[in-house]
Parts: sequence; C-alpha cells; structure tokens
Amino acid sequence: MSTPTPPVPPTPPPPPGGGLPGGTPVTGSTEVLPAVVQKVVAYAAREIPGVVALGAAGSRAIGAVRQSLTGSTENVGGVRVELDGDTAKVGLDVEIEYGVGARELTRGLRRHVPEAVEQIAGVRVTELNIVVTDVHLPGADDPADQPTPPPPSAPAATL
Repeated sequence: MSTPTPPVPPTPPPPPGGGLPGGTPVTGSTEVLPAVVQKVVAYAAREIPGVVALGAAGSRAIGAVRQSLTGSTENVGGVRVELDGDTAKVGLDVEIEYGVGARELTRGLRRHVPEAVEQIAGVRVTELNIVVTDVHLPGADDPADQPTPPPPSAPAATL
C-alpha cells in the first residue's frame, strides 16, 4: 500500500504591481531591436488593403536574392527604422494597387502601423514617412498579358 503524496501548498499570488512575494520588485532592462520593429511595421503595412508590396523594385529584387541565399521568409525591404529609446521614426516604401487612393491608403497606414508597433513591440512611432514607389496595374503579373518574345534565330551556317 502506498502512502498518498501530501498536497503542494498553493503559491502565494504576486504582490500588486508585480514583483517577488514580499513586495520586492523585479528589476531589469528590456531592449527592442530595430529588426523587431521592422518586422512589425512590414506585417502591419501588408494588412492594409491596397498595399501590393513594400519597397521599390530594386529593394524587392535584393530582398528576393537575400531570401534565396539565407532561406529567410521575412522580407522587410522598404522599411527603415530609427530607434531612440522607446520611440521610433519609420520610413515605409509601398507599391499600391491601381484604383486605390494614395491618400486614403496612407491614412490607413498611419492609423494601423503605429498602433501595431506600440501594442506588439512597446515602441511609440512618432513619425511615419511613406513613399508610394509604384502602382500595380491590373494584369501586370498575368503572363497572358505580357508580349511574347520572338523565337531565337537559328545560328548562321558557315560554308
């Protein structure tokens, strides 16, 4: 016959305001890196309807090469972050969908992106500078709409 295990006494709740039992506060530092803010900005920007891509065509091409070399699936091209303590200045380059008003879209970005950054990273965005780099035209990615290149010519025969 086995003896029952005595119950474990409950852990006392933490004191109001956090800290260790007995009222001793836990100290330490928290640092949010610019790369974290970049990722949050990039993801939040892509949530806005009408944002097709981030960055100019050149930065997207560089991002694609970086992704193929490193295997990283995070593309934060077109996002620049300047951190100063718990505040940030952000630069954002976006390609927008044809038919979407740029002013309405940038208003949506200025509402949503700082809110997401503050909620997720705890950093307050004090400035959000947006550059509309391109307009995505309907059918631009459809290969059927692209002109067909001429067939390669046969090499000249030498006699």
